[in-house]
Amino acid sequence: MEVLDYHKLKIFKTVADTKSFSKAAELLFLSQPTVTLQIKKIENYLGITLFRRDKKGVILTEEGKILYEYASKILDDYNLLEEGLSNLKENLQRSLRIGASTTIGDFLLPDILPSFLGKKEDIKVNLFVGNSKEIEEGILSKTFYIGLIEDEVHSNKYEQFEFFSDEIILIASKDTDIPDMVAPKDLQNYRFVFREQGSGTRNIVEKKLEKEGVKIKADIEISSSKAIARLVANSHYLSFVSRLVVKNLLGIHLKEIKIEGIKFTRKFYCITQKNIRLPKIDREFVNYLINIEK
Repeated sequence: MEVLDYHKLKIFKTVADTKSFSKAAELLFLSQPTVTLQIKKIENYLGITLFRRDKKGVILTEEGKILYEYASKILDDYNLLEEGLSNLKENLQRSLRIGASTTIGDFLLPDILPSFLGKKEDIKVNLFVGNSKEIEEGILSKTFYIGLIEDEVHSNKYEQFEFFSDEIILIASKDTDIPDMVAPKDLQNYRFVFREQGSGTRNIVEKKLEKEGVKIKADIEISSSKAIARLVANSHYLSFVSRLVVKNLLGIHLKEIKIEGIKFTRKFYCITQKNIRLPKIDREFVNYLINIEK
């Protein structure tokens, strides 16, 4: 006999938050057919249709909205129950779940996490690395409670604060004859490698250049900043990346190209879902980020 259990409600809420079966499957580390099957089981059990499709993805039906409201409360209560029971068990391993956008997950967290962990040998860390949009979706689905992203979010669903200052730079192979400084209008004469749509780095660069009246297109799109740096080092392509990505490669395989009158600075943000109580270890990590040396 089918039951409406935590597992099914978690899948349902993640699909609703991300408006996508495939994205929900990725965040929950399940196959898409598994996600689809579990949603169908809920619909059959309740005798209702939960989702309908439109141009933006899948959206909740009126019945789905009612289930979403109650499912959210049930999942929140379950998490509080789990934390309460965990705190009663002495020496129980604690889990810190973090979602981080690519630049932060690959190039900043490995430097700052060890200091936080210190002698906390009882902590298990689960880190999901994706682009900024995926991190925002993971926060809403409670796949993780803390999200670290490269661009500010404009939504009342999140609490957010700045925790790190970064600079995005234009890079080229050290072997190219491109001048060390170029005019903004000359950027259109070059070929570019960009991160994928949804990347915080790409969003910031495109917005800034559009304000300056400059529009460039991506000739190649790659979801890995490491791969972009290597490709640029071995080609005539240019790219915009965080200085964190190439700090050990500048002057060896890559060079920085300045743009007249334009500098890309940004803040990294920590986001959490609004109006929820974070587990104790997550609160400790948030306080650590607030006090970290900028």
